[in-house]
Amino acid sequence: MNLSNIIPFGTSSELLVCETDGFSLRAAVIKKSGNQTSVLQTAFSPLADMTEALKEVSEQLKANGWKGGKAILLSPAVLSTLVELPVNPKKPRPIQQMQELIRWEVEPLLMQHTTRWTVGHLLVGQGYMTAEQAQTVMDMQQGKASPTGELQTVDKLSIRRFGELAEELGYIRSSQLKACLSGQEWLKNEDEAIACGWSAQAEVDDVPGTFGWLVSCVSQGLLTRWETAFKAFNIKLQAMYPLTGTSSSLHNGDNDSAVIIESHKGMAFVSQFAQNKLIAQYPYVNPQQNDIARCLEGFHSLNTASTTPVLLASWSNNTSELCSELNAALERSVTPLSLLHQEHVSAGMLGAAAHAFNNGSSSLVADVRTGGPLPPPMQRPSTRATLLAASLIGIIIIAESSMLISKNQILAEKQQIDSQWKIISDANKQIKKQKAEIEKRKAEIVKQQQEQVRMQALIDFYGNDIPERVALVQSILGILQNTVNEEVIINSIDEFGKRATIRKQPTQPHNSDLQVEIENFNLEAWAISETSAQSFIQDLKIALEPWGLEVRAPQVIARIGPLNLSGFGVALRIVKLQTPTEVKVAKK
Repeated sequence: MNLSNIIPFGTSSELLVCETDGFSLRAAVIKKSGNQTSVLQTAFSPLADMTEALKEVSEQLKANGWKGGKAILLSPAVLSTLVELPVNPKKPRPIQQMQELIRWEVEPLLMQHTTRWTVGHLLVGQGYMTAEQAQTVMDMQQGKASPTGELQTVDKLSIRRFGELAEELGYIRSSQLKACLSGQEWLKNEDEAIACGWSAQAEVDDVPGTFGWLVSCVSQGLLTRWETAFKAFNIKLQAMYPLTGTSSSLHNGDNDSAVIIESHKGMAFVSQFAQNKLIAQYPYVNPQQNDIARCLEGFHSLNTASTTPVLLASWSNNTSELCSELNAALERSVTPLSLLHQEHVSAGMLGAAAHAFNNGSSSLVADVRTGGPLPPPMQRPSTRATLLAASLIGIIIIAESSMLISKNQILAEKQQIDSQWKIISDANKQIKKQKAEIEKRKAEIVKQQQEQVRMQALIDFYGNDIPERVALVQSILGILQNTVNEEVIINSIDEFGKRATIRKQPTQPHNSDLQVEIENFNLEAWAISETSAQSFIQDLKIALEPWGLEVRAPQVIARIGPLNLSGFGVALRIVKLQTPTEVKVAKK
């Protein structure tokens, strides 16, 4: 966890932001300093093979002084959509359960989304052939009349690939087909697994208890492929973002409601939000129309008031001209979303960077993280570790302050006593008169010495006992992290005396004359099957043995788990044993 998100240290960080349309790659190194961001340098590659394109832009950036680091990627392969779920953001569900709910909703939408990346759609979208020519090729594949008027059999042409027929008819060139096939590899993947990310929006007006959730999703295989490609050039890919919708995070929040129109090549994407929550999204794809026509079609798909502000994020160089045309067509003011005009840097790239830096309206964007969604902040191990470290630092500071005060007091008292002894030495005749005072001072010295002993005991406690305790807890948490698999869920772990077992069951006596329990942790878990539960117990025993820990009183019983799934509850104790001799030595 980045401590600068909790405590404003004033540090700066850099991020590589890449954006692809499937046929080229643009990149920018964006720096964050405080709440301000700036573009340090940019790069561009027209190559459709994204491995070669990544190599080219990374070489350009590193030649200009970039040292490498973390990156994010905007891709049209990532689907952005709004879904309605009966999940209150104030009472979040476990990540696994949330993923299942979202995947159930978006799986058919993602399958429909991937149909945009067929060779025919890509050829038409790039302007290499017309929609009419594409229809002719598909008709031939279905055995309909060819351009020469001859009828072709389905057996003869249905097995022919779309690109091969289009090239044979002279509609496209071989280089154009090759470029589309290369781009398709980075836009489409047959992997059925889905990676997703989400962000809570507003409650649905007409369905109490149901909330809108902004979801971004992509094929897990495609996400892994991009992660591997970046890693080949020593770049860590943090997340993938949709090509559309990311510019919403640039909205400064001055208006409670607004409409953002994004103009992309061959499509328009409109987002509507109220009270800084996204309430509608609509993509309009039509490569045959011009920018203004697509933007108007997308805008009119929404039901907006005449006073709703309209913002424009254009991916072309005609932003001012497009704004003027929209002003005239809609008869309302249309404002550019971003005033930054720099080559190879789009409003979407700036919006994704703002989201990654946690600046701006970050809740209006959802990313797909390579390591999976992050749990709520207080459930993250890094957050708990940070809070624990802060607590320990606070305790140490208090102890050090107390020790310093006591030391100063002791030094002051010592100086006073030395002065008194000098007076006694010089005035021997007054010794008898001052004897009572001397005895009183001696008693104070004894009291101070006792205070020193107590403070030394505190130093030993904070210097030795607490670090050993922290190391034990961290070891157990690390062992559990490495032992738990996808079929086992840890419900709780505590150390408050003997555990309450699932059911009454006699336990085997232990030889207490040889060893005693000096630490005791109670663990409860749930497994999807009894085999998984027993395997978890055995794996845990093996993993604990090198640490001098043992599993005691393991129990497995059928129990209903998350989502009302049938499974088996697991209850056991993790103990640390020592011989009575070792315990006595440790106490000494």
